[in-house]
Amino acid sequence: MSRLVPLLRGIGFAFGWLGRHRRYCWVWMGSSLVALVLGRGQWPIVMLGAILPTIAATWATYSPTSYEKWVAAPGRRRAWRRWITRNWDQLARQCGLSRQVPVIAKIRGPRGWERVERMVWQAPELVSAEASENTLTVRIAAAPGQMLSELEAGSERLATTAGAQTFHTRGVGPREVELSLTMLDQLVWPVEAVAPVRLADPARVALGRTSTGAEWRLQLAGRHTLVVGCSGSGKGSALWGVCGGLAPAVADDLVRLWGVDLKRGIELGMGQDLFSAVAFTPDDGLKVLRALLAVIDVRGAAMVGKSRLHAPSPGDPTHVLVIDELAALTAYGDAAATREANRLLGEILTQGRALGVVVLACVQDPRKEVVGLRGLFTQTVAMRLRSAIEVSMVLGDGMSDLAPAHRISPSHPGTAWVVEEDGTCTKVRADYWPDGLVQRVASNFPSPVKIAVATRETNEESGQQSHEETRQRTPRKPRTRRPRSTKTEPGEAA
Repeated sequence: MSRLVPLLRGIGFAFGWLGRHRRYCWVWMGSSLVALVLGRGQWPIVMLGAILPTIAATWATYSPTSYEKWVAAPGRRRAWRRWITRNWDQLARQCGLSRQVPVIAKIRGPRGWERVERMVWQAPELVSAEASENTLTVRIAAAPGQMLSELEAGSERLATTAGAQTFHTRGVGPREVELSLTMLDQLVWPVEAVAPVRLADPARVALGRTSTGAEWRLQLAGRHTLVVGCSGSGKGSALWGVCGGLAPAVADDLVRLWGVDLKRGIELGMGQDLFSAVAFTPDDGLKVLRALLAVIDVRGAAMVGKSRLHAPSPGDPTHVLVIDELAALTAYGDAAATREANRLLGEILTQGRALGVVVLACVQDPRKEVVGLRGLFTQTVAMRLRSAIEVSMVLGDGMSDLAPAHRISPSHPGTAWVVEEDGTCTKVRADYWPDGLVQRVASNFPSPVKIAVATRETNEESGQQSHEETRQRTPRKPRTRRPRSTKTEPGEAA
């Protein structure tokens, strides 16, 4: 029994090491043959030196998914916990979490016992260290005389020392801070979206995953959402994640989608059947906004004195206005049209949330002169941006360090930063929606209610007809002018 415990401990350590360094499995197996010969048949050496790496190498080669789940991932999590618990005092000193305090000590000198003041390092208490999935979560209790802001300031140094991809802190008590370190980035590889098979939750729509591997759900009920990102950042993944996720609710008339796409309908035209109304020209876009304001007027009159928050039901759905390029509607068009669009959209943003009319808008340029209504959106999603200044425009002042959206790689479209309700920043990535999937979902879940909006052809025909009428109109005859009467001096004969 005394020899069995160290053997089992060694087997567990070997599996953990192989889990974290699977590329060395075959090298270890080759070295184990030498150990087998030198060990002269002793079975513990055979077990550790030959059988174990053979099993690990074969398992990792032919079933990498299960090997990752049962061997590699537990080994990594165990190593993370061991690393921070065993080296906590040193890490706290290196990362600025510890400080020197005076301590009175008694030492024996030539004249007997003497009281001497010494400076010693005092580290905050490591309350707990837990690892789950790809995240290491530690709780730190402040030392006497230490403030929580000091712990939060040192958290970034600790995250950098640990090699964490992202981190965030939150207070969990009067003297404790919880630090979550994302040790592995789960967002490197894109994931293709799947067609919804059941009724979606109209309040929260699943768009993708977070950096911890958890599901990313976007709150829609009672919120207006602004998705900001430069060209090629993957705004379409977020847009179709919302529209496609709501498709079953659209088919049941719990949600009605209204679309405005002034980029010639390239984006929303792919899944046009999902929408009750869609506009591809500025004039049609204004008609969609006016129709939504009419919905707000009727619903507001029906809800006054009865309810302060709309609850969707078949026939009385939530209305979602989807705008693909907001600046084309509110900034880059005709001056009169953009002024009217800003007025109508401002009324929808200020009055529609409680009445079940919400807005999802995508834009490239977040400047105030381009998106003057930016402050009326209640939540923002920051995809790849051009600079730290744009991050502050989208997420707020001082957020460029906590949510560096300007550092997102161009090779990772759909990746974004969001700010949660508790103020923490989360890195997310929306699933990719290919064209075929969008068309298939739109054909399987078409909107049962269609609202007539004039098409581009109708506008062109009406414009051409009015031009023809103007050209065929009889020209007006010039007005005949009478000659001026000659003035006469006083006293002259008329």
